[in-house]
Amino acid sequence: MKKLFLIVAAMFAAVSFSACSDDDDNGGKAPTPEKWVKQIVFRAEWDESWTTTITYDSENRVKKVDGLRNDSYEFTYNGNSLTVKGSDINYTCKLNSYGYVTEVTEDNDEKDGAIYYKLEYDKNGYLQRVEKRYSYNESRIRVSECTWRDGNLVEYTAKDYNEDDTEIETAKISYSKTATPINIDLLYFSGYVPVDVYPLDLLGFCGRQSAKLPDKVDVVWGSESDSDDLGVYTLNNDGTVARIDGGAWSYELIY
Repeated sequence: MKKLFLIVAAMFAAVSFSACSDDDDNGGKAPTPEKWVKQIVFRAEWDESWTTTITYDSENRVKKVDGLRNDSYEFTYNGNSLTVKGSDINYTCKLNSYGYVTEVTEDNDEKDGAIYYKLEYDKNGYLQRVEKRYSYNESRIRVSECTWRDGNLVEYTAKDYNEDDTEIETAKISYSKTATPINIDLLYFSGYVPVDVYPLDLLGFCGRQSAKLPDKVDVVWGSESDSDDLGVYTLNNDGTVARIDGGAWSYELIY
């Protein structure tokens, strides 16, 4: 199982919510200019901190991300193609008409070479299935399937194909009654995700995000299990998230 924010996910505290707003999502875009996340500031008591700045182009697409976990990424569009380059990744992607990635090739220096992802969506733009394969022989690495209810991702099951056996991870997500009218997917701060093409998943390239703010994630993999409450949310007057507080850590979102 891959966690995007390993330390943070283990320390999430109880969640409380206030205020409501309608959701409206588009890949790499946000509903209105004032609801585009321009900065994410992370602080932790264990002397880790970083500030992420997100730059958009004239079509409101993500153009550059600086300082995300102290790394930076550049996004280049050419029709329905997208390339993403960072210090540790190099993605070549195909986009659908909504701006969501349908195919991703990840070039790396591992002995098995490039990794290929195929993402499938329903007619409403919700992620349904993800296949992760080695490009050189098309052998499966991981297959994830998603279940949605009332516009929220309520469960995903991921099968990891190892040399000797198959491991299954099942995550169930519960939600508050508060809508999430911003363009980044806050579920990905938890680290429990059906697709691991970071930072594309965080930035809205992997389909519509859930309509409500995530409350709790219960995960079972093999004989082990985990349960994470996803922090205390403070909202702005327009319903956007201003802050996520986990006690020993916090995220601040600036628009």
